Parts: sequence; C-alpha cells; structure tokens
Amino acid sequence: MNLSQLYYFKKLAELQHYTRAAKELFITQPTLSDAMSSLEKELGIPLFRRDGRNVKLTPCGAEFNEYVRSSLRELDEGIAAMEQRKGELRGVISLGTTFTIQDDYLPALLRAYREELGSHVSIETYQGFTNYLTQCLHNETLDVAFCGRRGHEPDLVYRPILSRPLELAVRADHPLAGRASVTFDEIKGERLITYRRGTPIGEQVQELLDLHPLPTIAQIYDDDITQASVLSTDPTLGALMLNSIGLKLFSDITTVPLEGVRPDFYWVYLAYSKKHYQSKVVQSFLEFVERFDAEGIELGAPWTEEG
Repeated sequence: MNLSQLYYFKKLAELQHYTRAAKELFITQPTLSDAMSSLEKELGIPLFRRDGRNVKLTPCGAEFNEYVRSSLRELDEGIAAMEQRKGELRGVISLGTTFTIQDDYLPALLRAYREELGSHVSIETYQGFTNYLTQCLHNETLDVAFCGRRGHEPDLVYRPILSRPLELAVRADHPLAGRASVTFDEIKGERLITYRRGTPIGEQVQELLDLHPLPTIAQIYDDDITQASVLSTDPTLGALMLNSIGLKLFSDITTVPLEGVRPDFYWVYLAYSKKHYQSKVVQSFLEFVERFDAEGIELGAPWTEEG
C-alpha cells in the first residue's frame, strides 16, 4: 500500500466513476483500476461494487474511506504546517459557485487573493446550482461554495456576501422597456417566466408571488442564462429574474425595477461545513473573503450558522 493508492481511493470514493476520477487525477483509467485492484487484494476485502456505469462503496469500503480521509487530512495539515514554517502557504482549494457572482465579485476576489498569496495556492473552481453545491459541502468534495442559502442546514455556516435585485427583464423592444419601474398590477397581464421551485431563489420568488399573485407565469427554469436566452427570442415575454451575469450576456435585454421589492432581494453566501476539517489554506481563504470588499460591493450582513 502506498500514498498514491490512498489518494486514488479517496478521489474514486468521492466521484464514484472511474473515468472522471482518472481524469481529475491526471492518470489513465487502467492505472486507476490496477491501483484499486491491488489495494483490494492487499486488504483482502472488496472496496467498490459496480452500479451501472458508476461504482459504489461497499460497507467495508465506506468504513475504510473514513480512515483514509482522516489520515490524509492529517497529512495535508502537516505538509501545510511545514510550508508555513518556510513562510509559504501552499495547497488546493475546491471552490463551488453559482452563476450569480461570476460577472464581477468572483473574478475580483480571486485576482486579489492571488495577488496577496501568490501562485502557491491553487483554486479549483466548480460551477453548479445551490442544491448540488451544498450537497458537495456535506460530502467534502468541496471546501467552500458561493451559493444561495437552503433551510435546515445546521452543519453549514453561511456568510452573506452580496445581494442581487429581482427585476422584470424584457427585450429592448418590449412595451415596458425603458420604464423607471413597474408595479405587480401592471404586469398581471404579461406572459412571464421565472425560477423553478425547490431552489432557494425559486422558493423566495414564490413567497413574493404569494403576496402578489400573477396568473400568467408561463414557464419555469433553473438558472438565469436559460431564462435570458428564452427571453431574447420572444419580444412578448417577460421574466422575473436576478439582475446578474445571465442578463449581461444578452445586449438586447433590459431590466425594469419592481416596485415594492427590496434592492437586496436575494443574498449570495459563502458557505462551508463546520463539521469538516479546514486546511490552513482554506482557512486563509475564508479569512480573506471576510475582509475583502471589491469596489462597488457593499458587505456587512451578519454571519449565520443555521439555514
């Protein structure tokens, strides 16, 4: 048994797919398969079982995985401690993010972090929806994530980072384009689309619609970019959506503020698990985000620990 086998095992246990695990490990699939076969032969027990195109941990494999993760965390901590003694901070941060902050905040944050820490810290960025990202925080495939806030998540810490307004988005040739603002009564007869329920933003929009019923919600979608692309093809359509990167990709779409809706309608949070070990480099990132204030971005909402 060697250290490489343990790292290979940990990655395969996370992704549960040989091809994807091999790709992220920068090795061939046969190399990974041989390493796992050798590990199982040495331990004398099966660690994985086939599940269609994926693999699943056996009960013994799941138990072994807990020991492997704990051991590798201790090893990584020791390496980080020695690097720190040399005055260098090294390591990898697995960062998840939704679309919502990829236009201004996230690029500015990562640029400033690299300017301060140098190139010894590698940030691996993964994109996804909030429900997926928070699940990744629970199973330790992500260290931190910029996402919405789900309810009933006592193991996660959520730090409010920035807010986005919910506005009426329309094509530039729509009759309501150019208005200073619109009321919910004025858009009751419009064909509208918005977010799917089951996501933090979808549930928040639904709470708003419970106060201001709109009988003409035509379709629902998961993300900003899909809504904006649909909107761009139909001059009669409107969308209740966040004013974020999804809209800025389409020059023919404009937004109109909704009267009675707070400018900070939707908050984006920096989330991480308080149950899982945080390496020195991840701790440094959390501390950096806390004091980072990109130009034009106002922070200040309090830390919260429960969803």
